[in-house]
Amino acid sequence: MTNPQIFNVRDLTLNATNELEINGFRLSIFHCDSDPVTANRIKVGNENVEVEFFPSKGLSIAQAWIRGRAIFWEAPIGLADTEELDLWSDEIRINSNPSPGFTFLKTFCGGLELYGLKNWGMPVTTNGKIDPIHGETSNIPVGEILFDAENEEKCLIQASFLYRTFKGDTNLPWYERGAAIFKVTRKLTIPADGLEFFVEDTIENVSNTMQRPDWGYHITLRPEEGARLLVPSKQVQERGGNALPSDIETWHKAEDPSIRTETGIIHQKLLVSKSEPGPETVVSLLEYPDRTGLAVSVPPSPYFQTWFCNGGKGSKEFTGRNGESILMKNWDGMGLEIGSNALDHNGNIDKTVCYEPELSPGAHKTILLRFRWLDELRVLDLAAAINDFKSSG
Repeated sequence: MTNPQIFNVRDLTLNATNELEINGFRLSIFHCDSDPVTANRIKVGNENVEVEFFPSKGLSIAQAWIRGRAIFWEAPIGLADTEELDLWSDEIRINSNPSPGFTFLKTFCGGLELYGLKNWGMPVTTNGKIDPIHGETSNIPVGEILFDAENEEKCLIQASFLYRTFKGDTNLPWYERGAAIFKVTRKLTIPADGLEFFVEDTIENVSNTMQRPDWGYHITLRPEEGARLLVPSKQVQERGGNALPSDIETWHKAEDPSIRTETGIIHQKLLVSKSEPGPETVVSLLEYPDRTGLAVSVPPSPYFQTWFCNGGKGSKEFTGRNGESILMKNWDGMGLEIGSNALDHNGNIDKTVCYEPELSPGAHKTILLRFRWLDELRVLDLAAAINDFKSSG
């Protein structure tokens, strides 16, 4: 780093400025009137790429625009107040039934969220205590960010937080309770040239014992009627074990907007690419009807799912204690869900993926994600490569 600057993202009055422009990159830290008073937002980018963050949600990415086009979904849920959360409660009702461990649902508004780290999948009870759906990481706030745009070739934003046991002094906020187990550092890089950005997450074992971080991601992309999500895999199955739909790649609007429908497809035996000196990746393609698209590169992961969801605005499927729907808009989205273990705790992982799940004290694991906008020619080339792999022997 050249000359990084530190900004407080919880108390904006502590910063000399909350607006900055260096070498063609702009930074803005601000508060939206519709958000909780404890939550601010960050925007960073240049004339081609702009990314908006939720620092109150582990620096989750709220939205990103490439040449002015949004690439993530329009979330049906507003930003929750981190300070008031009880992720272990039963406040969320699913079809009118109190559902312990599902409070996360009222916080699911990011386009890119990191999950875990004790449990990234569906709720599970361990030693009599619920580990909530998707864990806690996406709701742990960061206090400061580092911003560096002195290098004319790129800019970066970086922040860290501690993942703890969440047990102990109830006078502390829930996310500060207990001994630290992992340090999570997120770094986003935007090159000066090109239509792409990179997300690098590092999970470090800061305890004095061996740990097994159970991590996962929701990558929730902007849907469009007829858009296709192509994955280079040779083996697919419907998540619940049902018969595969006739089309597992195309998103459509809900036939009945009052009903939320969701389809999950598990992919295995994936095409793994390697370019020196970079890490191994799996490159999927979101192809829009106008033949533009987005290449999404993620590491080969034991669990790899695509999902398609639509409808549900105002439905009583997910409600609060007051019986009111938490869905203010349709749950319209399509995307990738990847992780270190089976989402449903059923052992259904890709055993062809070489993966070391444990971290010794002081060791770390780095996960790199890349989002790259493609024109028609590059979309056609990537789609052809994916389809050739799927149809080969």
